[in-house]
Amino acid sequence: MSGLSIRPSRDIRTNYAEISKISREHPVAITVNGREDTVIMSHEQYMRQIDEIAEMQAQLQVYEHLSQAEDDIKLGRVKPADEVFDTLLADLDKMTL
Repeated sequence: MSGLSIRPSRDIRTNYAEISKISREHPVAITVNGREDTVIMSHEQYMRQIDEIAEMQAQLQVYEHLSQAEDDIKLGRVKPADEVFDTLLADLDKMTL
């Protein structure tokens, strides 16, 4: 995005095609009484932004799990892998019966 265009709200009615064209390049802030009120952006930009937010949320969840794992290690809440796998396999065997 190169910048933000600022247009008065009356332009939505009188120059929609132009605003739509500009919004494909970068967001357009619509003002009401001289104050920014609404931002118009292309559907493509909007979907990119939604995807980026979803990706960031997924990364935050991974970091949260890693932080919890690090705390578990520091606090000694760990078990040998063989013991964990034995427990998991035993639980799976109970489920298949």
